[in-house]
Amino acid sequence: MNLMDNRIVKASFRENPVEERKRFPQSACLMPISVGQPIHEGEKFAAVIKLINGAFKQCTILVDDSVQRHTMGIMHHATPDELYQLAVKEGDDWVLRNEIAYNQLTIPFEIMRWDDWYNSPNYIDSYVRVQKEYESNESFRHAIHANIDDFLTRYLNRFSIVDVDYERASRLCLDYLLEECSVMCLWPQKAYDFEVYPSGRNKAMAATYEYLIKPHYPNYLRPVALRFKKYPRKSTEDEFQMIQEAAQEGSGVGDF
Repeated sequence: MNLMDNRIVKASFRENPVEERKRFPQSACLMPISVGQPIHEGEKFAAVIKLINGAFKQCTILVDDSVQRHTMGIMHHATPDELYQLAVKEGDDWVLRNEIAYNQLTIPFEIMRWDDWYNSPNYIDSYVRVQKEYESNESFRHAIHANIDDFLTRYLNRFSIVDVDYERASRLCLDYLLEECSVMCLWPQKAYDFEVYPSGRNKAMAATYEYLIKPHYPNYLRPVALRFKKYPRKSTEDEFQMIQEAAQEGSGVGDF
C-alpha cells in the first residue's frame, strides 16, 4: 500500500488459489519490468514492492530494457545500435528513478538487466527451440500473431499513428516476441518458483509457458497476477486503520 495525492493504493494477489499462496513464503519470485508502463512506476510499483516484500522469500527484478529496441523501431527510424543504446538508456533511467521503491525490500533481492539473459551462452539454443515451435505449432504461432495484433492496435491508437508500415511493424513485433519467449525459456535455470506481472502474461508468453516450460518445469514460473485498489485518504485515524488492515492481510496467507 502506498499514499500519494490523497489516495491509498493497495496491491493484492488476483488469481492464485490459497494453497498456492501458502508456498509464497518459501518461494523465489521473478518480476519482469516493462520499462515505461504505469504498473511499474510510482505509486503502483511501490504498492507491488510492499506486497512482494511481505509475501515471498526472495525476489529478482528483471528490467526488460534492451528487448524494446525492436518496438522502438516502429517510430524511430534509427540504426540498430542507436535503438539499442536508446533502450538501454531507458533501462538505466528506470533503475535510478525507482531506486527508492525497490530498496524498500527487506527480503534478499537482485536487479538484473535483459542483456544478462540475452548474452547467456544458452540463448541461441533457446531461440532455435522457440523458432521451431513457432514454425511447427499452429496454436503457438496463432498466440504470437494475436499478441502482435493486440499490441499494434493499442500502440497505434495511443500515438494516433496513421502513416505506418504495418508489415514492417508486425515484423519488429515478431522479433520482439521471439526474443522475449526465448529468454523466458532460460528462466527455469534460476529456479524461480513464481513470475509476478501485475496485468498477467501476454498471449505469447502464456503459450511459451504452456508448450515449452510447463511440460518440463511444472513447478517453476507459475504466474502471479495482481489487482490494484485506490481508497480516498480520510482522517489520520482511518488511514492508520487501513495500514494496519493491509499489514494483517499481507501476513495472512489465506487473506491475500
